Amino acid sequence: MNLLDRYIARNVIAGTLAVLLVIVSLDVLFGFLQESQESEGNYTVWLALLYVLLTTPNSAYQAFPFATLIGSLVSLGALAARSELIVMRGTGISALAIARPLVITGLFLALVAMGIGEWLAPWTNRLAIELQTNAIGAGLSVSGESGFWARDGKRYVHARRVPQAKVLENLAIYFLRGARLDHITTAWRAHYDNGAWVLLAPVTTRFVTDGSVRVSHTASARYRSELNPTVLDVVVMEPETLPITELWTYSRYLERNGLDSSRYRLAFWVKMATPLATVTMLLLAVPLVFGSLRSANMGQRIFIGVLIGIAFFLLNRLLTRAALVFGLPPLISALGPTVLFLAIAIGGLARLSRRSA
Repeated sequence: MNLLDRYIARNVIAGTLAVLLVIVSLDVLFGFLQESQESEGNYTVWLALLYVLLTTPNSAYQAFPFATLIGSLVSLGALAARSELIVMRGTGISALAIARPLVITGLFLALVAMGIGEWLAPWTNRLAIELQTNAIGAGLSVSGESGFWARDGKRYVHARRVPQAKVLENLAIYFLRGARLDHITTAWRAHYDNGAWVLLAPVTTRFVTDGSVRVSHTASARYRSELNPTVLDVVVMEPETLPITELWTYSRYLERNGLDSSRYRLAFWVKMATPLATVTMLLLAVPLVFGSLRSANMGQRIFIGVLIGIAFFLLNRLLTRAALVFGLPPLISALGPTVLFLAIAIGGLARLSRRSA
């Protein structure tokens, strides 16, 4: 990148981060107002504030494409207001040449967004959930009052309480032989160790075909299962907050057990589409700015950008909901809005190039 490219990139990055800071600050304010009203157990106002701050990286990740669009419009609009873009064009620099550093900047911002979404946000979200559940004293009972249920091949696992991802309490494992219940193993506690669950004081009740029941007791037993702490960590988190690797792993786990994985598959492709959406929003800013250097002020450009961002958000939300309700392919539902707006951006750049030729 030459000096001019670095100058444009620096302005766009600064504008994007400034807009992102405003959006995240508003999200923290409204989130704190909501959480502070839900005091329960030891969940104080200060813990509510800490919980909201820990969920901030996920809010920043979700707002990144919108902040990129508005931030780039503000930055390029400021350059246009100071006639810097007109001077660049007057020296023979084409709009596509100015778009080049924007693409590089978009790739950089996409990497930043991916880093937040893949590493920082999942980690802080888990800390937030642990903070809240420990303060309330509820444990990780992910299915409400009935506890946690999971299918494990031909077996069904039920835990009344999950205080940690590596600990199950009041555990019951139902073993099926065909359509018949073969036996049930219960244990007051189980912990995960070396690829298996160690059941403490398990009791096995076998239902014999002659109608009799046999009960056996042991001090401990090992139970090997696809249900591991990684899977439990995924279950207690919303799919939208999980990294791509865990979404892929858990969706495969669900499919191997004959369960519906559409929500996690959809979240996987939405995560994949977010970096591309960040670049797309930057490309959309170029025809918006250069197409109205003389006919519109910066406020009008930002207003149009906000409308485009809202349209992208609503279309994205509509298709993701439609995918869950009507069974649309997750790939099309997640990538459809981004591909559509990318085509609009490329069309705008091509029209701008023909106009300046």
